[in-house]
Amino acid sequence: MGILNLKKNKVTSAPEAVKEAPKAARKLSVLPAPLPSPGLGAALTGAVSGVLIRPRVTEKAGILSEKGRSVYVFEVSRAATKRAIAEAVRALYKVTPEKVAVLKIPPKKSFVRGRVSYGKTGRKAYVYLKAGGRIENL
Repeated sequence: MGILNLKKNKVTSAPEAVKEAPKAARKLSVLPAPLPSPGLGAALTGAVSGVLIRPRVTEKAGILSEKGRSVYVFEVSRAATKRAIAEAVRALYKVTPEKVAVLKIPPKKSFVRGRVSYGKTGRKAYVYLKAGGRIENL
């Protein structure tokens, strides 16, 4: 009988205390704790490392900085906002960003043995500094 699984399982009922509790109280006890928002407070509380992942040193970033514009490119987390990125740059590098532009990094497509796979995606941020502004220890 084990092969066909014809043996019926006993259905256990919920404890009496849970049955008696009102529905609103049961819903409140199941809710998870709220997550901290990645806004201004995240940069000030030491979560700066979660906003900026790493600088993106690419040919395009080099060309932008050679043209006389103070532009730096960073890989950022998916949950980061422009304001959180500006606060993180201000806290880490002691410079004030003038403008922050955030873009998606498209996935890399690869074709191996007849199958298509997609690589990692992410976000990058262009951080524009005021004229003459530099990040020294990048």
